[in-house]
Formats: sequence, structure tokens, C-alpha cells
Amino acid sequence: MNRRRNAVPQAAPVPWRRGLLRRIALTIALKLALLTALYLLFFSPSNRPHIDDAVIDRRLLPTR
Repeated sequence: MNRRRNAVPQAAPVPWRRGLLRRIALTIALKLALLTALYLLFFSPSNRPHIDDAVIDRRLLPTR
């Protein structure tokens, strides 16, 4: 007997594991694409208002 006494038996390969990993990777890629699209549509610098010193002065120091 050449086996070690404390050796852990190897598990048989699971056929559904590759499909599951592919599905998880596809889901993560889809979520990343969706988050990127949302950022570009709503939060990108081109959608931010232009604020300069004159606008801030008018807001903070109203004339009477």
C-alpha cells in the first residue's frame, strides 16, 4: 500500500462547475457594463452644471 494514511481523497470533477463559473462571469460583466452606462448617462462630468465665482456670489450674497 503506497497511500498515505492521512491523505484526503480527491473529489470527482463536477460537470456543472464550468457552466456556473461562466454564468457568474457573464453576470458580473453585464453588471459592470450597466453601471458604466448609468455613469456615462447621468453622472459624467458633461452632465454637471458649470459653476463659476459669479454664480456662487449671486447665490451666497444676494443683492438688496
